[in-house]
Amino acid sequence: MRKRITSFLALLLPLIAAAQSPCTTTNATGCVCAQSGQSNCDLLPDITVSAYALANYAGGPNEYPQTGAGADNGRLRVTGSTPNIGHGSLTVGSLNEWVCGVDTFTDYNTAVANCPNPKQLIFQKIYHKNGNTMTYTQRYAGSMTYHPTHGHMHVDDWATFTLRTQTSNPDPLTWPIVGSGAKLGFCLMDYYQCGATAAVGHCRDAQNNTLVNADFPNFQLGGGQYNCSPAEQGISSGYTDVYSESLDLMWVNIPPGTCNGNYHIVIEVDPQNFFQEEDETNNLCVIPFTLTQQVPNGQFVADITPSGSTNLCAGDFVTLTATQGTSYAWSNGATSQSIQVNAAGSYTCTVTAQCGTDASDPIVVTTSNTTQAPTGTGSTACQYTSATLTVNGVGTFDWYDAMTGGNLLGSGTTFTTPPLTGTTDFYVERVETTPGVQGNVGPLTSAIGAGVYHQNNARYLQFDALTDFTLNSVWVDAGTAGNRTIELRDVSGSVVLASITQYIPAGQSRVNLGFQVPMGTNHQLGLSNGSLSDLFRNSAGVAYPYSVANMASITTSSAGGQYYYYFYDWDIQTPDMTCSTPRTPITATATPAPTVSFTGLGSSYTTADPAVTLVGTPAGGAFNGPGITGNSFSASVAGVGTHTVTYSYTDGTGCEGTASMVVTVTPFVSVLGAMFDVMPAVYPNPNDGRFMLSFDLHGAHQVSLDIVTITGQSVMKRSFGVFDGAFREEFDMTKMAAGVYFVELHVDDQTVRTKLVIQ
Repeated sequence: MRKRITSFLALLLPLIAAAQSPCTTTNATGCVCAQSGQSNCDLLPDITVSAYALANYAGGPNEYPQTGAGADNGRLRVTGSTPNIGHGSLTVGSLNEWVCGVDTFTDYNTAVANCPNPKQLIFQKIYHKNGNTMTYTQRYAGSMTYHPTHGHMHVDDWATFTLRTQTSNPDPLTWPIVGSGAKLGFCLMDYYQCGATAAVGHCRDAQNNTLVNADFPNFQLGGGQYNCSPAEQGISSGYTDVYSESLDLMWVNIPPGTCNGNYHIVIEVDPQNFFQEEDETNNLCVIPFTLTQQVPNGQFVADITPSGSTNLCAGDFVTLTATQGTSYAWSNGATSQSIQVNAAGSYTCTVTAQCGTDASDPIVVTTSNTTQAPTGTGSTACQYTSATLTVNGVGTFDWYDAMTGGNLLGSGTTFTTPPLTGTTDFYVERVETTPGVQGNVGPLTSAIGAGVYHQNNARYLQFDALTDFTLNSVWVDAGTAGNRTIELRDVSGSVVLASITQYIPAGQSRVNLGFQVPMGTNHQLGLSNGSLSDLFRNSAGVAYPYSVANMASITTSSAGGQYYYYFYDWDIQTPDMTCSTPRTPITATATPAPTVSFTGLGSSYTTADPAVTLVGTPAGGAFNGPGITGNSFSASVAGVGTHTVTYSYTDGTGCEGTASMVVTVTPFVSVLGAMFDVMPAVYPNPNDGRFMLSFDLHGAHQVSLDIVTITGQSVMKRSFGVFDGAFREEFDMTKMAAGVYFVELHVDDQTVRTKLVIQ
């Protein structure tokens, strides 16, 4: 007997030792791999979503009617419980990387400066067992929306909720969607152990067996204490995270007009498969659900919702979607719920649903007259000058440098091109602008029934925008004067789409808003938290919905259908529709300028050098520039400095060609400087023909004098023979014509030239 006990203990002790060995994120000794017998493996999570919790937690899904439920109008609230039944933890952390479109930033403030809602990248940490050693790797796992006020991550695309109509296809994700919703992961956390009383039934295996703590060989791997940390979050093995239906965004939006009847609620967790798991096929749960607070049998009303403006540019489309039903008969013969339309006309749809059959009101689609490209007239201009192009017809015309896209160069029926470097096509389109549709929605005043000046800034009106529009102004009746902040909010009420603070006097007045309202359902118009209220609201005579066709419908208030809050007679206007025709190329032909050159001009001269003759090609052009007389260049006339000489020639087409050269003139310096104690000087200069010539020679030299015209003709010669010393003599040339002359003093074989101006 003792031997048997001893043998039994020998078998049991290793099992007890293994059970007591630790399995943590730093010690893998007691951790078990998913594949039996392995000791080297990744310990992956397995995230599921609980159908049991969806059906039972907080009493199960809660349906709300389209009106009278305040903020919950048209919602089906649901609970999502996401147990981790895998061998490893789901561990998620944030990276210092933010994405704006295709750009990535490593600084949050820089990212915000480039786009208002940057996405912060996140990683999944995967633990790895190798015997007793625990290591981990990290991999990208999508993104999160960072909320500085919360101080932690909200994982994007964590779960989607849909209300669907079942078909014979066994895949619920193929069933037609009646309504939908989506949830950010506010934070991933260890909310309950699978064995906790509140979570019994949430954690189940593939055979639908309920799992408790003892069923997880690596129970609590991850720590069992994940919470809303900004650094690291997750769900440990054997734990679940629960999002109750009472939390924000935990709902399916039920479209107006949905029939009462039998449907299915489908919740999918990690629909983008961002996270690596043991099993990627069990992220879905489905339960049947019967709607009872929507449209009763026999009261079905069909409607058509456009995807955008029904005023179309040529070539554009709009999608028309009928109210959910079981069959559809469109006026154009289509039988699908949605149709794409690009032709003008009136469209209706007869919808058969579970609760009846109804024909919708018509929706009118208009198209612009912009199918034909304009015609125009080209022009010819000399190269490097501008041409004037013309387009035929009347209207607004825009000119571009490309057939599509490109840069807007100008507007009008004529267009002056930039200087042409060669023959160039420019592109013109006609632009047609149709003013937006103006309408008014809501009671004109508060005279519809009884009411009071109300002191609650939390109340608001709920409305659908059937297309994008501008909310220009509203009518109000204030009990007291003061500033009030009016907000346009989205369906959640947490996102402010537009806000303005306006002074509102006591009594009745119109308040200008200028809000750009995007197409969407269940928008809110109300006061900001903390704003002064004291505005009139009705408690009698209210008759929702207040609608204007294809534009807007005020459907209810936050306190239900018997109240109307604050904002009356909405003045709204859809955006102007701007359409453009295809573009037409108009050619600006550039006539090449004639090829021009000239010879005879060197690159440098001194003031003593004689004039040179220039020859232009082709002949018949004109020279211009300092020192130019006709076709002659005189360095002494040009004077010291750098000068540009240009030859211009105009051909038979009227196009001008030019050629230019740069010439430098420097003061004349020669060996004469050593011959003179005082260089020759003429004074006064200019003069009336009487002037003094003076110089001082150093040593004896052969000296002569020559006074010449600017063309080189001598008007006076004189020889002094051999001369030494100072020379001072007055000359009288008053009989000479006024003009420019040169006094040339010849000393031995050198010449000093001085300009003489007779006036």
